[in-house]
Amino acid sequence: MTRSFFPLLLAVPLALAACGDAGSDERADMPGMGAEAMDDMHEMPDGSMMDGAEHEHQASADGEAAAPEMVDGVQVVEVEAGRMGYQPRQIALEAGVPARLVFTRTVEDECSSQITLPAYDVPTTDLPLGEPVAIEFTPTETGEVQFVCGMDMQRGTIAVVS
Repeated sequence: MTRSFFPLLLAVPLALAACGDAGSDERADMPGMGAEAMDDMHEMPDGSMMDGAEHEHQASADGEAAAPEMVDGVQVVEVEAGRMGYQPRQIALEAGVPARLVFTRTVEDECSSQITLPAYDVPTTDLPLGEPVAIEFTPTETGEVQFVCGMDMQRGTIAVVS
């Protein structure tokens, strides 16, 4: 093995540790997650485990894009930055109408601690654990744009329509 691969070998485990290892059973040591609670668990394609409620939420989040709620002329979508990434992962917004994405981080992973929306020049914004943080912008052109975590690993998509 050459020396040039050594930093890469170190980077992968560090990135997994920062974003949470989806393959590990983090719930085994949590109160209330005994054998009876594990009965409602589903194995995901990546080998991670998800309870029934999360599985249903994930299934709906991966399908159609989430529609915003209109509040005083502003498109509002609440987004959870959690163990499974962003929920919803896909958001539909109308071009030319102000938008507010309200992010709430629900896990301590470093990967979920910041958000940025480069297409609209939204700078990297800290997401304190458990506190809603609003990102406001006006989508201008139709198409798809991404919002990403501060480590550029977790992503969500905004479909801007006319």
